[in-house]
Amino acid sequence: MGTLRSAPRYGDPLIDDHRVLLWQICAYADDLTDAVDLGHRLTPAYDALLGFLHYRLLPYLTSEERQLPSTRLRDGHMLPLLLTDHERLRGDVDNIESSRTRRVLAIASGTLVERLERHVQREERWVKNATAHEEPADAAAWALPLLLSDEIDLDALPADHRDRLLRQRLAWMRPGDVVHVESTQELHGMWRRHDIASPRSHGWVYELTGPERWRVRITRRELNAD
Repeated sequence: MGTLRSAPRYGDPLIDDHRVLLWQICAYADDLTDAVDLGHRLTPAYDALLGFLHYRLLPYLTSEERQLPSTRLRDGHMLPLLLTDHERLRGDVDNIESSRTRRVLAIASGTLVERLERHVQREERWVKNATAHEEPADAAAWALPLLLSDEIDLDALPADHRDRLLRQRLAWMRPGDVVHVESTQELHGMWRRHDIASPRSHGWVYELTGPERWRVRITRRELNAD
């Protein structure tokens, strides 16, 4: 895995979202680069990357543009620069889609990853209070397991951010991935909120149904699966 960056840390919600997005795209781009370098079939990795870019990155950029007023920036003149970043990222997606050779495709995907990383770093510096939040003292106990483990203890996550953090973790999953989520609280309400936000993106099967512990098996469905 040549381009995969370090796991994101959590603080400002906008920066959190960008870091997770970068983490996800790095994983897809790495799969594509590996397929190019090893001479494997490109179609699975190419389709997965393009699907993620069209159904996750591009809508995210549009949504962010509606949520990022200049008042959130340290200097209002920075907003046009961030919007220019967005347009260049959209151009990078077009370049990936129009690439005609394996090597050009690998270069185009690497360019997008590098630009998104610079964009994340800019916003971390420019958005007010983006770095003012100290990471919780116990963050090491939950941050990496949340990102990397297939066993997630929901009770270990910060109470005010559990829904958002779990949605980010589920969005990071690739088709066929499975995680197990456990809690001392009933999980159906959280599942319904996730399913409304991302309909039919994941399968959800109870393995424990209380009264002391609830546990579910969550599977990332194939893109465009019925």
